[in-house]
Amino acid sequence: MKDLPESSARSDLIRELLQGTLRDSAPQWILSAAIDSDRSQQPDSYARYTMSLSATALAHPSCPAELRATALRRCSIPELGALSRHQPDEVLAQAIVAELRDRGPHRQPMTPQLLKEPSAAQILLREPQLGDTVFHAALELLPTTPVLEETNTEDSTDSIDAYFAAIEAWDSLWARITTTHTGRHRQLLDWAGNSRAGASIRTHLLGTVPWDVEPALLEEVALHDLADFPRAALITRASRALRDGTPGPDVRTQFASELHSLSPKQRRHVEQYLDEPDLIESALHTAVSWVASRAQKSWRHILNPSDAKNDYGQPQPWRAPEELLATLAERFAQIAGQALELFEPHPRAPRTRPRPQDLRWLHALLLHQPDLLPQVRDQARTMLDHYRPRPRSSWERADFASAQQDRELAELHMALTRLLQDPAAASRCSALGDASQVTPEQLAQASEDVLDDYLSRHAGNDDLIEKTLLSYAVSRTGRSQLSFGDVLARHSHPRAALTQLTTDLRRRLGGAPHQRETWAALVLRIPDCPTEAILALPAWTALTAGGQPHGTASTAVAELVTSALGDDDEAWTRFSASPAAHAGPAAWLRLGDILTAAAHGTPWPKPPRGK
Repeated sequence: MKDLPESSARSDLIRELLQGTLRDSAPQWILSAAIDSDRSQQPDSYARYTMSLSATALAHPSCPAELRATALRRCSIPELGALSRHQPDEVLAQAIVAELRDRGPHRQPMTPQLLKEPSAAQILLREPQLGDTVFHAALELLPTTPVLEETNTEDSTDSIDAYFAAIEAWDSLWARITTTHTGRHRQLLDWAGNSRAGASIRTHLLGTVPWDVEPALLEEVALHDLADFPRAALITRASRALRDGTPGPDVRTQFASELHSLSPKQRRHVEQYLDEPDLIESALHTAVSWVASRAQKSWRHILNPSDAKNDYGQPQPWRAPEELLATLAERFAQIAGQALELFEPHPRAPRTRPRPQDLRWLHALLLHQPDLLPQVRDQARTMLDHYRPRPRSSWERADFASAQQDRELAELHMALTRLLQDPAAASRCSALGDASQVTPEQLAQASEDVLDDYLSRHAGNDDLIEKTLLSYAVSRTGRSQLSFGDVLARHSHPRAALTQLTTDLRRRLGGAPHQRETWAALVLRIPDCPTEAILALPAWTALTAGGQPHGTASTAVAELVTSALGDDDEAWTRFSASPAAHAGPAAWLRLGDILTAAAHGTPWPKPPRGK
């Protein structure tokens, strides 16, 4: 038996023996052969080791402790993780833990260097589906919270910078763990409790992988986070009372009941501001900063679930139902409404350029809590005016990132303006404002429910219907419920409108070839499509984008071409030499004009005028 074949059949045979005939007692040489066979294999396409045969051998009742320890000592950390993935018995699990502890040092204060040169526990926790014993042991060996080192005055700035860099590294550490171990979120929180690690884990459950969090836990974490807002609001109101001249003891008396309602940790934090007058200025806008930070970071996906995308740009599937996400967004909006009541213009605003994050929380408020009191809506307008975009002066930096931020701010400011101008909107996912000002591009970005609601509230507005039809050519996502034909049917003169829009397509739409192709496909799918509309299509697009297979004319287009040119060979020759093109001004030459010129030998038409 020692002369086993050198092939994959060898491993299969050993496994069959250890799990069958030799499951109760096996010679050491077979156990050693099983271990060596696994360690000679390469990791899979995900850089993971299988180690299933080694796990069987190392957990076998006949495996000596010395052989087990020696084999584990030869394993890399990923191989130890692979062994743990097979849910080993307690003897093997404890042996893996003992080997892990020997791969020190452990529990150093976190630094950026530990991201580049991770500890054994960090590497092991990059492996998913670890056994419980190994998983919890690895958590206990992780780096600890960063430490702000005491230095002399000259080096204090460097020390603080190093501390904040370590905080970022600490945050990255827990981001990776919560992302890798999506099935252990509850265990992570139970282990961390109210520690600094627990706070970081909660932040990542909300903002990094909320779609992978079990619904009840997501709700628990979200409400736990919102429960911190009263502290931020109290800091704001108490600091403003101090700023306005109220003595410190009187402020404590005034807010005594609210201080008492806070947890001991929250109360100490608030009292720190009451005891340190130098901190008052930084505390005046704490409530607004609290909601702004969360709308920008940890709550951004919950407030806009459809914006969550995977690495391939596809929508993330959520474990939490839509109803729960909507409820949580409404709860956040209620908190944002309380923060809005505490908003006051920042005195440094003239010297500080507005940023998109200054307005995102207000956007969340107006989307998820539309029924605002008039005074609250007026406060929103005041805030919107305070953070209005302004052009950069010639000396201000205007690189790509700055230009992108300016563009985002302008778009967000415009969206908020429309929300405030459109209080009757039944769906708040995207208010569209004045129907006379809305553009096809804005309509293309609206969801089907919002668009249907908007069209219903502006029934009889043919101009809006025409812009909506054009939006179908702009949109890249398509619509499954509210079809192009459904919208066209709402027009008072649908056939005439379709022909006129197609005739004026360059002036009304413009755009790239894919927009012409989309429009042509939409038009040609209309039952009994008017001949005039087909003849008004861009010639190149009509001849190449409408049929099956791709690149051929549709049956309706082919019949019109055949009818117009008949048996005239010269007409067909002229038609084949027409100036119609895929791109450029000639791409807008209409099919009917090209056919007329080819059939009658007249000069080729000029492209229609653009916007």
